[in-house]
Amino acid sequence: MSAFETGFWVVFVEELRRILRSRRFKVLFAVTFFPSLIYLLSPNPIGESVEPMLKAFEAMMLDLLPNYWLGIIGQLIAIILMCDLLASEMDRGTIRLLLAKPLRLSELVAAKFLAGISALVILFGIPYATVWLYNPVVYKTGLDGLWKGLPNLLLVLGVSVLILALLGALSMLVSVLISRPLYASLATFGIVFVLQFLVPQIPYLQNAERYTLSYQTAVLLKAGFERVDLSGFAGVPAHSAAIFPALTVAMLLPAWAILVRRDFPD
Repeated sequence: MSAFETGFWVVFVEELRRILRSRRFKVLFAVTFFPSLIYLLSPNPIGESVEPMLKAFEAMMLDLLPNYWLGIIGQLIAIILMCDLLASEMDRGTIRLLLAKPLRLSELVAAKFLAGISALVILFGIPYATVWLYNPVVYKTGLDGLWKGLPNLLLVLGVSVLILALLGALSMLVSVLISRPLYASLATFGIVFVLQFLVPQIPYLQNAERYTLSYQTAVLLKAGFERVDLSGFAGVPAHSAAIFPALTVAMLLPAWAILVRRDFPD
């Protein structure tokens, strides 16, 4: 096993384990699971076949994804979790202990980022999967409904990963500039919040709402949601799916470059 694989894997596993064991993660999980809990208590089925089940799932996700899970609540959750990854190491001075090992800064940034995204996938994936597993029971579709609902579940999870990764990269970039987790979280959320409300108000930018995360969430859902009307959302899902990873990398690279130029005194 190479030094890269050893250093990267150790940091990734340890960071993910630390996040999952933290009290913060449990609180954030309660927040993300809340809509699914409400659904479990009052599902309100509209039929007993696969088609109504799939339509209800798509309608529910079209509402909750932009407005809750990937809205302000979900954005804040991602920012809080991702800002802590590097800022806490710099704030406590433990980053120099990590770099004393056979570990490069690029490996550290990549391992921390992927650990954070993995934790977010668990945070958001469990509520999504809960609805997916419960729907066949409510609509009495059995394994057939479970299987036919799987593509929608994977699409929702994929859309979430794209948007959460972008927010995570922005959070890590801000956190290397402001090496205090709380201040970095507040600054990042301020940036995201202002852009979400400022961009649609720009008069000379045609269809400015297209540049908001909620709008792009709906555009990405067009890739697989066929039972709800998404014709009002202009855009090509494949284009958005390519832009989000590019922007994510474009923010991680400056974060790495800033760390390379920083001194971490003993």
